[in-house]
Amino acid sequence: MLKTAIFGGTFNPPHNGHIAMLSGIADLPEIEKILVMPANIPPHKAGDIAAAHHRVNMCKMAFNGIKKAELCLLELELEGKNYTLNTLKRLKERSVQNPVLVIGADSLINFGKWYEYEQILNMAELYVYPRQGMGKSLVLTAKAFIEGKGGTVTLLNQSPPGISSTLVRDRLLNKKPINDFVPSAVAEYIKENGLYNGTNLFK
Repeated sequence: MLKTAIFGGTFNPPHNGHIAMLSGIADLPEIEKILVMPANIPPHKAGDIAAAHHRVNMCKMAFNGIKKAELCLLELELEGKNYTLNTLKRLKERSVQNPVLVIGADSLINFGKWYEYEQILNMAELYVYPRQGMGKSLVLTAKAFIEGKGGTVTLLNQSPPGISSTLVRDRLLNKKPINDFVPSAVAEYIKENGLYNGTNLFK
C-alpha cells in the first residue's frame, strides 16, 4: 500500500538536515510522494520567522532535486490558528491517500498533548525521526502509549545531521558562515534578501 508522507515545518530556513531527512523518506519503497508543507505563522507571533514567500522560495531551492518531494502550500492558505487535524481533513478532501505524518522523537513524546490527537491517529500513521539527546526508553514508552491508543508508529533508523534552523539563524546573527549548513542557493538567497539579520523580515 503506497503512502503519502507529510513533512511539515517552519523551514526558517530550510537546511541540510531537512534535505537528509527528506532523502531518507524518499528512499522508503512504500512512500509514493512527500508533501513538504511550510507552516503558516501569524505575524504577531513571528519573531524572527521570515515571511511566507521567502520560506517558500528557499524550500523550492533546497528540495527541488529530491525525488517524490513536492511543495504543498495548504497550511499557508489557511487563515488563523491551524491544527494538524484540520490539515489532514483538508488533504482527505483533496483525495490524499494513506497519509503519514513525519515527526521528530520530541514530538512523539508530546503527541498526547496535540489537539484531538486520537482523531489524528485515526487518519494518519506516524513516522518518527530520532533526536539527539532523546533517550531510547523514553521514545519506546511514547510509542507504546500511542499504539495503545490505536495509532501506528514507525521509528526510522536514519539519524539526521545535528543541524537546526535556530543554529543557522544564530550563526547569521553572529556573522558566521552558513555554507556547511544550507545549500549554496539558500545561503545566497538569505544574503540577497537580508534575512535573519535582526531587521524586519516581513518584506
